[in-house]
Amino acid sequence: MVDSEWDVILIGAGQNNLALGTYLSKAGLRTVICESRLENGGRLASEEITLPGYWHNTLAYFQDNREVSPVWKELNWVNGYHAEFVAPPVISSLLLGDGQAVSQHQSLDATIASIEKFSCKDAAAWRATHDRFHRLVRDYLIPYCHTVPEKTGGVLQKLEAEPEGKEFIRLWRLTPLQVADELFESDAVKTLVLSQMAIPRGVALDYAGGGVEVLKLIAGDEKPELARGGSHSIAQVLQRAYVHSGGQIRAVHHVDKILIENGRAAGVRLRDGREWKARVAVVSNADPYSTLIDMVGEDCLPRTFVERVKGIQVDEFSYFQVHVALKVPVRYALHEAGDGAVGQAMNVNMGPEKPADIEEMWKEIRAGEFPEHACLHAICPTAFDPLQAPKPKHAASVYLPVPYQLKGKQPEDWVRLKNGFMDSVLKIWRRYATNLTDENIEMKVAMDPFYLAGRWPNMRRGSVWVARKIATQMGEQRPIEQIADYRTPIRGLYQVGVAMHPADAVIAGSGYNCWQVMKEDLKLTIQELPT
Repeated sequence: MVDSEWDVILIGAGQNNLALGTYLSKAGLRTVICESRLENGGRLASEEITLPGYWHNTLAYFQDNREVSPVWKELNWVNGYHAEFVAPPVISSLLLGDGQAVSQHQSLDATIASIEKFSCKDAAAWRATHDRFHRLVRDYLIPYCHTVPEKTGGVLQKLEAEPEGKEFIRLWRLTPLQVADELFESDAVKTLVLSQMAIPRGVALDYAGGGVEVLKLIAGDEKPELARGGSHSIAQVLQRAYVHSGGQIRAVHHVDKILIENGRAAGVRLRDGREWKARVAVVSNADPYSTLIDMVGEDCLPRTFVERVKGIQVDEFSYFQVHVALKVPVRYALHEAGDGAVGQAMNVNMGPEKPADIEEMWKEIRAGEFPEHACLHAICPTAFDPLQAPKPKHAASVYLPVPYQLKGKQPEDWVRLKNGFMDSVLKIWRRYATNLTDENIEMKVAMDPFYLAGRWPNMRRGSVWVARKIATQMGEQRPIEQIADYRTPIRGLYQVGVAMHPADAVIAGSGYNCWQVMKEDLKLTIQELPT
């Protein structure tokens, strides 16, 4: 009976619930996180899927915006809970078929020097864009992400009053392709930017409102870092902080039903039939469909609201992944000979030479085809963090966007098709990675969209971002306006996760924002947090 009554029950041990649960526990509430899997951390996953000791990051593989994140500061995650990070000097390199490469560095000057090889005009445009908008990203866009959607209008009003604010908002509302075309003349520079839109940013070239991703890439303060030991080590940090604050976690506790009494969330029913009561609230980190349709049930909700939930558009694409255990690190000999930055890049993009190639990729994905115009996004984290493989071996991965369901096939057909597709992906990768030979590869494993959707059930239809990052599903409308403030029509039931604002990866933004909402609703206070 010890577990039968709580103040707050949180469904899912993802980063947002770990952050939110820490705040709630510090406020004196008795909280528990019910996680259906054995591992905590959600998409902060590092797995031994090739050979023992080789850790592969199967979803998120880097952390950004840590230094400016209010969550990291307030909960003292780094200093208090032993997080360690390494920052590769180069963020991303685009490899071209003729042996040239163009790179985005952590250093602005180094980025400019790389771009100058292709276009002095574009180098000047990159610097001008950075100088023009960097302060706006820092002072307005970061706070925008950590503001409850209903209050973001005030942030945007202040932004618009800035000398460059109107232009920033104009570009924000364009598509990524429109912004790239407006800023740059070189196909190589445009492709460097646009090859980073689907992975890791989750937007297509033609998404209105996706222009902000280009501005963040050029003028942002993101400073991407790798967590030593793999992404799951971040989950360990978040878990330690949560438990230290007094929270509890129950692994392999699958919530089947959210119990409703008199229009209020009163607890949960677990898969084994046990019922736990929640005196104050229930918070779900599952996707909104699972939370509201499956766990609450249509009978408890207005019909028009149910239709809106069912109408949430998931991503147009999912991930296909190839993970390899290597004797020596991946080398791009021809490209590294001409540009040493390639060997220092956190990720390497290969395949597209011009924006039209990426446009073709999207046509193929939307037609349900495995893309021939593939954009490969490769990482070899052990080049920077030897903890992720047995010394002196290495682990590497490549990701590419693909349709969840292939034309004329069922989603489960990926199981029999994936190894053939893995061989075709390796063939493309080997055009650039000269030492990616059978002799160097000790083990290779493919992960397909059907597997991802089963491994992380909240990623409905393999949708990594859960709700498509289009203008009508962002900000005050993410994923629908009725739950955009993290409250649901059921009193005491709150929704967090990547489907909610700010729709970013590893920043626990919705968990932080939901804390602001619950703090107001429940009149909670925490004395020891920094002001």
